[in-house]
Amino acid sequence: MITWTKQIRNVLKQDPEQLLKQGLHPTPNVEIEFWKNKAANLNSIFEQLQGERVRRVLKFLDQSKSTYCSPFAKLCKDVFQARVEGNDNVKYLRSLGPLFEKLNNNAEFEMLSQDLFKPIMHTILLIWKHSQHYNTPPRLVVLMREICNALINQACQYLSGEEIFRLIEDEDGGPQKAVSKLKMTLKVCGTFKSTYFDYKARSSVEVPHNAWRIQNNALFLRLDSFLERCHDILDLTQTIVQFNKLERIEIGGTKGKTLTTSVQQIYSDFLAAMVGARIFQHLARAVRGQASAAALVRAGAFRLGFDRVWFSG
Repeated sequence: MITWTKQIRNVLKQDPEQLLKQGLHPTPNVEIEFWKNKAANLNSIFEQLQGERVRRVLKFLDQSKSTYCSPFAKLCKDVFQARVEGNDNVKYLRSLGPLFEKLNNNAEFEMLSQDLFKPIMHTILLIWKHSQHYNTPPRLVVLMREICNALINQACQYLSGEEIFRLIEDEDGGPQKAVSKLKMTLKVCGTFKSTYFDYKARSSVEVPHNAWRIQNNALFLRLDSFLERCHDILDLTQTIVQFNKLERIEIGGTKGKTLTTSVQQIYSDFLAAMVGARIFQHLARAVRGQASAAALVRAGAFRLGFDRVWFSG
């Protein structure tokens, strides 16, 4: 009896946030599976509690005035309430299943903002309005963090770190392609956040007594960190695009030869920094350092009043 009650309590303690607390990055389909499994376990326990064998045990405990009688009665009540919640959550979350499937497996990252974000947030708001249990901040926080994880996964498939540096090293317009893809990544992720804020505002109107009053940091901490890294890499890549133009610069005028030599030296140093760098932090520091030198040369050229600047070739 004691072992069985411990097993029941373990089921009751199951928390959809557990994986997030462990530092893992589950996607929203995991949330649906969690509630399916928990509801199935609670339904099975409930059926066992209704069985004749358990009834006989409870009767014996009651007659013998056992100290286990009252705690076990409370446990049965907890099972009943958790079972109702689990089945209710499964019923409502089922409508999000196809949308999450598309989010996890969509091959066209650029289309996510057009095809999925509004339907997902609209469905979540409907669930929030009508469900008796899936309408609390902890439930929304977990779900939104999992959606952010799925979005980050899709962004990394669209433009992985390996591909970024492959494009950077590609002399045939690769850096510019990397810039375009990074901007698209930022745009899609930014659109998702904007869509959430739109529906957050709607919740204040449609459910004023239970609006989405949740700190943004609780929802978007990992996504914001990812976007910050994307901005850093975008700055770096845009700098590389500008440096690549130095290869074709020639400066005219009385000081043109000297300035052109200086520009070519900076470009050579830039190439050396690119070849020598192996990780992003080193690459960023190296390129930004060269960027400062290039700015000085450009300023010097203007001060000396060169005749004209043209791109050869």
